[in-house]
Amino acid sequence: MMENEETPAGAGFDMIILGGGLGALSAGYAAVKQGLRPLILEERGRPGGLVCNGVFGGATVDIGAESYATRTPEVTDLCKELGLEVVPPVSDSWVWDHAHNTAVRIPQGTFGIPADIDDPVFVEGLRAVAGDEAVERARQDLTLPPEVGRDAKNFGELVAARLGEAVLETFVTPFAGGIHSTHPYGLSIERVAPGLMEAFRREGSLTKAVAAIRKPGAVVVMMPKGGMFKLVDELVSRITAAGGRIDNHVRALHIEAGIGQDNPRWVVWCKHTISNRKFQGGPPEETGNAFGLATDRIVVALPTNPALKILNSAAASMIRLKFHAEREGRDASLRFDEAALEEIGDLTTNFQVHKGTHVMNVTLAVRSEALDAAPRGSGMLVGPPPDEPGALRAKAVTHYSRKWPDTMAGAEPHVHVLRISYGREGDPDGFVYQVSVQQALADASRMLGVELTESDLLDSRRIFWGDSMVHPNREEREVINRVAEAAERVEGLELEGAWVAGTGITAVVARGLRFH
Repeated sequence: MMENEETPAGAGFDMIILGGGLGALSAGYAAVKQGLRPLILEERGRPGGLVCNGVFGGATVDIGAESYATRTPEVTDLCKELGLEVVPPVSDSWVWDHAHNTAVRIPQGTFGIPADIDDPVFVEGLRAVAGDEAVERARQDLTLPPEVGRDAKNFGELVAARLGEAVLETFVTPFAGGIHSTHPYGLSIERVAPGLMEAFRREGSLTKAVAAIRKPGAVVVMMPKGGMFKLVDELVSRITAAGGRIDNHVRALHIEAGIGQDNPRWVVWCKHTISNRKFQGGPPEETGNAFGLATDRIVVALPTNPALKILNSAAASMIRLKFHAEREGRDASLRFDEAALEEIGDLTTNFQVHKGTHVMNVTLAVRSEALDAAPRGSGMLVGPPPDEPGALRAKAVTHYSRKWPDTMAGAEPHVHVLRISYGREGDPDGFVYQVSVQQALADASRMLGVELTESDLLDSRRIFWGDSMVHPNREEREVINRVAEAAERVEGLELEGAWVAGTGITAVVARGLRFH
């Protein structure tokens, strides 16, 4: 929806939310429930961020994020409130063993860590990949002193200390690479497995800790029946029905504090965008002249580095405001906390979180009777490839139609939807741009153990997510926390999104719903 030419953009709205992802939509929904009217600005052609859909083989399916973690109840409760039924996946996943060019079934547990050290799936898989010594090393988790691993600074250190490098590389590293596009050494324990460290300190064993937090038969992820995109559709419907508005193809460039002497307001400076003409699914291109939208309240729900950049522009505007106010004998700090904005400026000047990982998802619709038996279950995760010719460079394949059968209503017999993803830390520059549908088809054949040819292909789509996987390190997280604390002191400025909420849909939605 574009702005109404008869009504000044921003007029009649109680706030402007920058960004249209799930953090923005959750905050927008919380706002309308309180009787407020938000204006949401999204630079792409649709809201939802990493959640989006497409039609393949007669079925409407997710081509972005497809599920949410159930570790806390917020998303499930939200779905129920919106009238959406939630369903579990058909989950029987595998990992790829580069050394033997074959697949290994994933044991029941958390993030590749088994809940039972004697689980035959775990023991046989680890023995086949790394031998008996690796199995015995893993068993030491039950007898090692409980202090071992307590000072782990990241997920990788914890697993290696308790279970050994073989378990880390065989089971856990493919999880980290396939889901978070990085190595376990780059992941915060609390952010990827909340409660695990607390359970480990209590149990004295990592596998027992996993068993304590992963109850038998527990469902780890869910989706609204029919697709994750149903949640976005319903949030958009509720927001707009209550008087909120979503303007797609609008990019926020910078924000300015203190416009108006008697009633200082924020101004969001924007440009319209169009879809990328050079690279399908790439960042939108700006078009036309910049324009400003005045508001009393701004919610920054952008990705990490764009959010830091826009906050820095607010701090810079305070410097200009102070200069002009002093010349005119006015109080520059009226309404806007000068010290807090200056602190944000100091923290964000020349600061960016390290470059995130570009991701390419390729969705394929194929007709194959051989896939009816789901030979590799609901999908496979792949660890970093060895530096040798012919190594598998995909990071995951999801047999989507097997994992989420409810989404396939309307599809013809023997039609399957596969999602192959690429992009991880350490990839050669430009690698994901070069991924073709043909490569994805060949890699899917290899991972699933079924020969798929172009004659089996019904439809396909590549979708690119730039800098979509950003995991701030400890030092970067400290700066972000200080920025967030300073922002709390600035009237009419709120922060939302993964960069302040934490990784994953669950954390982002939970924070957004607390908006007030």
